[in-house]
Amino acid sequence: MIATQKQNNETKTKIRWWKQKNLWIILALLVLNGFAWYQISERKSREGFVVVEPILHPEIAEIRANWQSGEAVGESFSVTVTDQMAMETLTWFLQPRSDIPFTTPQIRITEDGIVGGGIVELLGLKTPVLGDAEVWLENGKVTGEVRSLQVSGTTAPQFIVDATDQAKAVYDSLSFPIEITHMELRDGEVYLEGVYRQR
Repeated sequence: MIATQKQNNETKTKIRWWKQKNLWIILALLVLNGFAWYQISERKSREGFVVVEPILHPEIAEIRANWQSGEAVGESFSVTVTDQMAMETLTWFLQPRSDIPFTTPQIRITEDGIVGGGIVELLGLKTPVLGDAEVWLENGKVTGEVRSLQVSGTTAPQFIVDATDQAKAVYDSLSFPIEITHMELRDGEVYLEGVYRQR
């Protein structure tokens, strides 16, 4: 009986050791799998994306300086913003804001709207997000509606669509010290006219 109990204890110890060993193997496989997904997402996220320098173009810098100073109230302005300028300016805006999990903005302006996107970082994974939007003027602001939204090449899940709607609601609630009076979408650029107003 004592020999049988000793064998049972040895068997339990071996099983416990084997379970612990399996646990470590499973944990190691999970870590390796996560690392592999991270590497794939890092590589895939930048495929086909144009990387631009962060530049605040003089035309946009002048409009920004005038609206910040408040000294140009009532004066009009006009500016043509190309795809490249828009991407560089947005990159300039995002660069010091590490709390915004969005990089590598992509913008293509067409007569029908704007196609845009970038790389979103969620839980350490970098994922390409692309959307297509119709844009128009409303109450002196450029506004729009997203027509399609994709994450990693597939239709975006509802929580991403909801987050986009929430971001638009925040934008809609903002008040700017400029009023856009005319907007003309062209292939590769947008022409804007406006007037500075009181803050």
